[in-house]
Amino acid sequence: MILISLSIVAAVLAVVLLVWHRTPWGRRRPMPQYAVLSLVAHLLLAIIAAAVRVVAWPPGAGEPEPIRVTVLAELPREVVETLADVSPTAEQAYAKPVAANEVENPPTDQIDSDILPVSEPTPPQTEPLEAPSLAQPASVVPLPSEVVEQVIKVAAVPSETVSETPPVEQTVPQPVAEPTPTVAHAPPPTEADEMQAVQQTPTVPKPSPPALSPAAPFADRLSPERLAKAIEQGGSRETEQAVENALAWLADAQSADGRWNAAQWGGGRETEPVLNHDRGRTGAQADTGISGLALLAFLGAGNSHQAGGYQQTMADGLNFLIRSQSADGNLAGDALPYAQTYCHSMATFALAESLAMTGDQRLRPAVDRAVDYFVRSQDLGSGGWRYRPGQQGDLSQLGWVIMALRSAELGGAEVPTATWERIEHFVSLVGQGRHGGLGCYKPGDAPSRAMTAEALYCRQILGLTADGRQEFATREAVAYLGQELPGDSRVNLYHWYYASLALHHAAQQSPATKATWQEWNNRLQTSLLPRQESTGAATGSWPPNTVWAGYGGRVYSTAMATMCLEVYYRYHVDDPARDPWVAAREVPNLR
Repeated sequence: MILISLSIVAAVLAVVLLVWHRTPWGRRRPMPQYAVLSLVAHLLLAIIAAAVRVVAWPPGAGEPEPIRVTVLAELPREVVETLADVSPTAEQAYAKPVAANEVENPPTDQIDSDILPVSEPTPPQTEPLEAPSLAQPASVVPLPSEVVEQVIKVAAVPSETVSETPPVEQTVPQPVAEPTPTVAHAPPPTEADEMQAVQQTPTVPKPSPPALSPAAPFADRLSPERLAKAIEQGGSRETEQAVENALAWLADAQSADGRWNAAQWGGGRETEPVLNHDRGRTGAQADTGISGLALLAFLGAGNSHQAGGYQQTMADGLNFLIRSQSADGNLAGDALPYAQTYCHSMATFALAESLAMTGDQRLRPAVDRAVDYFVRSQDLGSGGWRYRPGQQGDLSQLGWVIMALRSAELGGAEVPTATWERIEHFVSLVGQGRHGGLGCYKPGDAPSRAMTAEALYCRQILGLTADGRQEFATREAVAYLGQELPGDSRVNLYHWYYASLALHHAAQQSPATKATWQEWNNRLQTSLLPRQESTGAATGSWPPNTVWAGYGGRVYSTAMATMCLEVYYRYHVDDPARDPWVAAREVPNLR
């Protein structure tokens, strides 16, 4: 209707103008004619614009969505693949910045080596947050936040170019997440593909075992009632405050590239060789192992790169470990020979527990490669590990290896049955005492309390102590450990760590061992808490003046002491009728 009215007005004005121009009065006054001519021209333009609008956008179709264009550099392949998998709904909210053929084959040197999102750190929480599920509702598929962050990171666009671009939240409605269990199912394949592209591994991910129930095995550390759980199991408000103070110091001690620098914090400065053996500056370059211990301390209190108050710290640390992994899967980094297997084990343990606790499949390829390295480097004769691949094993290495392998299994990695059978064989070789409950460093050596604690925990991991099996061996080990409590000799956090794990676990299985655990726990707290630094820049840490701390430094002492005080909730006690810890293996033929 408007179009017809404008046409009539334009036609009338054109006729008036033509008649006016032919009159003598009109020829003497041209300026009014020019004004009328301009009006006619504007009316014609309005008619054309209305006609185009009617043809291009039919009535009732609504207003077209605004097109936002951002000038980007070439994107990494993993980002392009992820963008290609986004649903049409999400694509409408993100206009593609360049043509598809312009980003089909990005240069490999532009691929970012960090696979975990880098977000603004949130303030430390006194109560850990529940680990979120990676699953997304099927009805809405938003562009993953890590992809958005990678796009921004790789784009290299000046700030003034993108300053007017509205935030993502203004253009993409956020879905309302449905309630999900604490331990998530495997995420959509696109995230696994993204991780594989970044790591440049053509291997197909191994099938994951059935998902764990929300109650196992990290429910206690993730629970909002963590303090109550700690008090119930023998902890206190003082032990929890000590843990929080230690984590705050560890976060401050992290280097800019995500590592915890062993040498910077006193590693490799042993002036009193332990057991009269000169190990040189072992520990000075053990950054992957020391970083793994620090990450395990955060994980033990329910923190991850997805939840808790130290997400940035965790993401940076995990990215450092992944960047340090060699092509054969080894995570030893630059460690010297005596520390290489320890570093690989501790780093694998941290990556695997992060994977198991969060379900983040981007960690899976690194964990799979680390497990494969373990399998290839195991001594096929003794069943253990030592300093070099294939070397006859020692028990000191085995405890870390077992914890790493079991955590990897919980994250979906596969450990061959033959590997576990050889491990069990090695544990039998280092058994000492009337019932085999004591432990020694290498087969044939004399037993020690530190190795007895580690051997007991290894048997618990293997499931050999469940349902009263090896009851006499367990009682023998517990009685031997109870003969030397914390404070009776020089602080040995390595010994205290394994003894705290094993005794707490044994107390859950048998009331006969509960008294020893309670006595050990009381002495542990009275020995550890007063030694924690309370003033100056070192507040929250433990000094490196303990056995082995000269090799590991202040980060080693702090992480080990922290994990001792996290024993009350670190692994969930589910059902004493079966082996209740994360260590429980449900393989009936391993007896």
